[in-house]
Amino acid sequence: MGKVKTHPLIILALLMSSISMALYAYRNYINQEIGYGVVFTVLFIFLIGIVIHSIMRNKK
Repeated sequence: MGKVKTHPLIILALLMSSISMALYAYRNYINQEIGYGVVFTVLFIFLIGIVIHSIMRNKK
């Protein structure tokens, strides 16, 4: 069975979600809420990783 491609709209939604997580992280670091900032930074890295993996998988 071949590899399944990720739909481009899913990739776009993941990209927009990751950008919003980065903005939430920035806002929390500014407000001295370091715990929330770390959580949203980890979510940002995770979502960007999924986006990069999906793009690389779709190109093959």
